[in-house]
Amino acid sequence: MEKIRIKDIAERAGVSVGTVDRVLHNRPNVSKPAREKVEAALKDMNYQPNVYASALAYNKSYVFYMLLPQHIRKQLRAIFSVKRLISHSKPP
Repeated sequence: MEKIRIKDIAERAGVSVGTVDRVLHNRPNVSKPAREKVEAALKDMNYQPNVYASALAYNKSYVFYMLLPQHIRKQLRAIFSVKRLISHSKPP
């Protein structure tokens, strides 16, 4: 997957990097024609925001929960127990 930079979007839309940033973050002070150009460029380039990069930039953390059937949980518990034993028994 190719990384799309704000600079690339700005060049495609014919606007400044600051304008692209304001559109991406839904900030004010963007003319309607400029917003439309940026949105068209985003669509043409198939832009998808990187959730991980956003979380790092805004110092956010996310918690993911996973529901597992009981037989899977027992297998995982056994695997993690073995890993814990191995990591604690390493020679100095």
